[in-house]
Amino acid sequence: MPDKKLYDSEIGVVVFRKNDRAKRYIIRIKQKQVSVTVPRSGNFRFAENFFRQNRIAILRKIAQQPEIESVPQHDESELRTQARAFLPERLKSLAETHHFQYQSIKITKSKTRWGSCSSKKNINLSLYLMLLPLHLIDYVLLHELCHTVEMNHSPAFWDLLNRHTDGMAKALRKELRAKKP
Repeated sequence: MPDKKLYDSEIGVVVFRKNDRAKRYIIRIKQKQVSVTVPRSGNFRFAENFFRQNRIAILRKIAQQPEIESVPQHDESELRTQARAFLPERLKSLAETHHFQYQSIKITKSKTRWGSCSSKKNINLSLYLMLLPLHLIDYVLLHELCHTVEMNHSPAFWDLLNRHTDGMAKALRKELRAKKP
């Protein structure tokens, strides 16, 4: 089903998009642009009312967002070369130091997530990790290695990650979230 759009005089274009996996209506604000996720069984009229009911809060959130500075473009092939040279060795070293086992590593150009771990213990890492300081790269690698033991974000996962980050998991997570891939 195609997206629906609504024009708001203060916000601009608001995009309403159906998502088969969504279980509820979700409003997202990214770089001052607003989108509303609609569950597959939901309807756009309800989504528009949901947006209107939350409009004041949305305007407040938009006002709180910092102005976006122009981000320098990075040479993707250079980042990939750096990532292939550094990340596999660093992951191997951290796995050995912290006694984790994984199957394989793949370097991706994901801009929406730093890394992921499959149930088969295959780890995917974004080449954009190379733009981070070493301590945050290590945090992401340890995060994915912890997923080889705990495949969720349960309290047990956070306890495990905390043990391997000297109790700094939440602080590092907060610092990383400020960076965005």
